Amino acid sequence: MAVALTACGGSGNSGNTAADSNDGKVNIVIVNGKGEIASQWEQAAKDFMAANPDITVEAVSGAVGETVNLLDKLTASGKTVTIAMMSPDSIVNKYKDFGIDLTNEKWNADTVYGVKDANGKIAGFPFSIEGFGLVYNKSVVEKAVGGAFDPYSINTRDKLKALLDKIQASGVKYPVAYQTENWSVANHYSTQFLNQAEDPNTIVEQLKAGKFDLASNAVWNGYYDTMDLLVSKAYNKYGERPLGKYYDDAHLSVGKGESAILFNGNWAFDSLKAVSGESFGFIPVPVDNNPDNPLNNKIAAGPTNILVINKSATAAQQEAGKKFLNWLVYDQKGQDFLVNQAQVISAFKNNLNKVTNPLGVAIAEAVQAGKTLPFSSNYVKVEDWGNILAPDIQKYIAQKESRADLAKAIETYYKNQH
Repeated sequence: MAVALTACGGSGNSGNTAADSNDGKVNIVIVNGKGEIASQWEQAAKDFMAANPDITVEAVSGAVGETVNLLDKLTASGKTVTIAMMSPDSIVNKYKDFGIDLTNEKWNADTVYGVKDANGKIAGFPFSIEGFGLVYNKSVVEKAVGGAFDPYSINTRDKLKALLDKIQASGVKYPVAYQTENWSVANHYSTQFLNQAEDPNTIVEQLKAGKFDLASNAVWNGYYDTMDLLVSKAYNKYGERPLGKYYDDAHLSVGKGESAILFNGNWAFDSLKAVSGESFGFIPVPVDNNPDNPLNNKIAAGPTNILVINKSATAAQQEAGKKFLNWLVYDQKGQDFLVNQAQVISAFKNNLNKVTNPLGVAIAEAVQAGKTLPFSSNYVKVEDWGNILAPDIQKYIAQKESRADLAKAIETYYKNQH
């Protein structure tokens, strides 16, 4: 859906000609890939234009996942998009030559989530933060432990097992409801091992070069040791038949308190369909039994949508685009748009607004406290992991493929990426 907030020329390079007009006014086009917040973008553009009368904003919104399509369509029609929303991996892959360098922008002082392009320069403005981990039902867990519960106290695999035993002892037969959709077991769970490096890209490059041995890597093995625990017949509601379409049932089970824990992200809240009064949070996914291991003490979180300024836009458009990004970070109405209206978790520590989704609140609090690891899915080609590698991971979960064979499958995939 296109939200045309001003009259703008149809075909032709309308964006550039407007930017070059003699009256000092500039026209910018922003592509929003989150169709569910199109009306909020429309209002944000109006609010920004009210504060910046020399800049005209046309916000164009597409359906969820259509960002790339929209950007390509508009560019092909001769329209210059000044700001495009895209996934973080886009600026090192398809759109590696699209964005300008934003390294010296003021807002970098208020976030650690600026996304680097293939040249190591920050080119992606972090629009929305999301995170994943072990989602837990607070009332079920608090009943099991006999009082207040600190999710960060579960910082070893043995402590996780002890918690599952306590939940079981409190009357919950299956503490875990583990759904096994391809994107969940592959793109999310199985990429976490990349976070053992300060820059996950270094491991990706080693895998491509055939120089990273998964089978002998303690962290890679550790995450599957934890998965073995979570999907086991002893604790998992679906342990007897671990593969199936369990997404809805898993979320209803944890939402109602029939089970306590599942693996997912902040987007899962609506699916939990919680009964009144239920509340939820995140437990980090432990990888070993060292309580001091940072991987055991943090939640995977990071930008899932970024805003990038087009290097093909005119200098005037680029400056207007930068002004808009600063408005999102530092203007009260910009902050309100991001969090209160769009219900997006802000990447910026100076934005103290909180989303209403309790799982979003948990991620936002982790961001504020510095208790986050990189969102590991951002460092892989998610389509490939979901389509090519997920079947091997699902076979492993069903005990139809050995861990050694799973390691070989992942290594073979990366060796073919040259």
